[in-house]
Amino acid sequence: MREQDVITYNQRVTLKVKDKEVSKYFYDKDYGLLLTVLRTGPKTIKEIEEVYAAEGNEKSDKTLYRYIRTLGDVGLVVEAGKRIFTDDENRNKSVSIFMRTAKVFFDDTMETSTTKASKKKNYQAYKLLLDQVDEEKTFTKECIETIMAKLSKGEELAIEFIQNSDEKVFELLKGQDFTEINQFIQNIAWLIMIYKNDIKETLKSC
Repeated sequence: MREQDVITYNQRVTLKVKDKEVSKYFYDKDYGLLLTVLRTGPKTIKEIEEVYAAEGNEKSDKTLYRYIRTLGDVGLVVEAGKRIFTDDENRNKSVSIFMRTAKVFFDDTMETSTTKASKKKNYQAYKLLLDQVDEEKTFTKECIETIMAKLSKGEELAIEFIQNSDEKVFELLKGQDFTEINQFIQNIAWLIMIYKNDIKETLKSC
């Protein structure tokens, strides 16, 4: 049987999710599995159904369509086009295929949900720990805020680099879950920040 995917949706490279009501679907055992299934590319309902069954989480196609509609309403999944195929009698047929709206999702809700009180306590904790790095130095709140601002800039650069990277990067990342993706971006952000922003010199000048 011959088949070909006709994609009509232009998938984004990355999507930063800032709404906790949206990011909650990443970690839901049912909706999250659908998003995980679609990491490797467009899928038909039948293919999605088979993965759920293999995971011991069987769902009807009616339920899966409901999941797709819900994730579509929050901008995470879309009908991408059609899979054209020939049946046993050599007749052309087609089925809908679905994909994620972006190759890589980045959950940015932890930072946006942090309260001012929590941030203040975090900075105080950072200071106490950094003070142990150099007993002859006292790190200021302003210094720590500068470092954290550079980390935020590093995350923006990390996402930009991912957007401009080749397919090899996505092949390596597509097997990772949302928590792992977040950790990957944060690690890259630190590496970029250290390399491009002279963090060591910034710490010395605090």
